[in-house]
Amino acid sequence: MFFRLLSVLLVVWFLYAVREIFPPFIVGAIIAYLLLPIVEALSNTTKIDKRAAVAIIYLLFVVSIAGLIWWFGPHLAKQMGELAEHKVELVGNLLDQLNNHLGLGINVDDATKEIINSIETSFGKPAELIHYGTLFSKTMLALLVCVVSSIYLIVDNRRVGHFFLRFMPEDRRHTAISLSQQMNKMLSRYVQGQLLLITIMAVVAWLFLHFIFHIHYALVIALLSGFLEIIPVLGPILATSTATLVGISTTPAGFDCAIWIILCYTAARWAEDYIIIPRIIGHAVDLHPLAVIFAVLCGEVLAGGLGMLIAIPVAASIKVVLDFLYPTVPQSEVEAHQTANAVQPPPPLHPKTEHQ
Repeated sequence: MFFRLLSVLLVVWFLYAVREIFPPFIVGAIIAYLLLPIVEALSNTTKIDKRAAVAIIYLLFVVSIAGLIWWFGPHLAKQMGELAEHKVELVGNLLDQLNNHLGLGINVDDATKEIINSIETSFGKPAELIHYGTLFSKTMLALLVCVVSSIYLIVDNRRVGHFFLRFMPEDRRHTAISLSQQMNKMLSRYVQGQLLLITIMAVVAWLFLHFIFHIHYALVIALLSGFLEIIPVLGPILATSTATLVGISTTPAGFDCAIWIILCYTAARWAEDYIIIPRIIGHAVDLHPLAVIFAVLCGEVLAGGLGMLIAIPVAASIKVVLDFLYPTVPQSEVEAHQTANAVQPPPPLHPKTEHQ
C-alpha cells in the first residue's frame, strides 16, 4: 500500500513538472471529442474503416478552413493592414476622446508618440524577434502534436480507455465505465455548446458593428469577440472593452457610440445566458455561478490561460464524481428533518401563586 501511494505521488509530481507540454494534447483531446461522433457515424453508415473515415473528415475540415480563408481572408487581411497603418491616428483619437470627456489634462500628441514608440521598440528589438521566432516554431510544433494526438485519440479511443481501466480493481470497473460515459457526454455537450456560442457571438457582433455602427474593423473585432467567449467571466468583459475602445477611436460619435456598443454587447450576452444556453444548449455542466468563478480563478493560478479554458469542464467532471460518491439529499428529506428538529416554543408562563 505504501509503495502504491508513493508511486501515485511520484506520477502526480512528474505530471506537474511537465505541465507545459499538455496544451497541444488537451486541444487534441477536445478536437477528438468533437469529431469522434462524426467519425463513428460515417464509419457505421458507409461501412468503411475508421482510419479512412478520419482521413475524410480531416480532408473536409481542411477544405472548409481553406474556403473560409479564401472567402474572408482578403477582407480580414485588409482590415488588419489598415489597423496597423492607422495605429497613430487610432491611438490619438482614443486619447483625445478620453482627455475631453474625463478631463485627464494630458498632452495627446506627446502621449501618442510615447505609446507608439513603446510598441514599435518592443516589437523591433532583436531579442524580441528571436523570441517571436521561437514562439512561432513552438506553435507549429504544438499544432502538429495537436493534430497527431487527435487522430490517435479518435482511432484508438477504445485502447486508450482499456489502458486506464487496467489500473482499476475489477469490482469497480463497471462504475468507472459508467462515470466515464457520463463525463464524456457532459464534456461533448460543453465543447459543442462553446463552439456554437463562439459562432453566434462572432456573427451577431459583426452584424451590429458593421451595419449599425459602421466600424471599419468590424470583422477583426467580431472574430476576437467570438473567440473570447471561451474564456469564462473575463472573456465577455474583454470583448466588450475592445469593441468599445475601437468604437471611441474610430467613430465621430465617440463616447455616445461607446454607450450603444456596451448596450448591444450586454443584450447579446443576456440573450445567450437566458435564451440560447437554456433552450438550445442546456445546462451542460450544471455548476453554480460561484463554483464557476472559483474554478476559473483556480485554473488561472495553476495553469494560466489554459487553466482558465479547461477549468469549467474539469470542475464539472469533479462534480460528476462527487455526485456519484455523495448523492444529493432530496429536498423532502431535508424539510422533514428540519420539521422534526424544530425548536418547540416554551410553555406559557403561569403567574406565581401568592402566599397568604
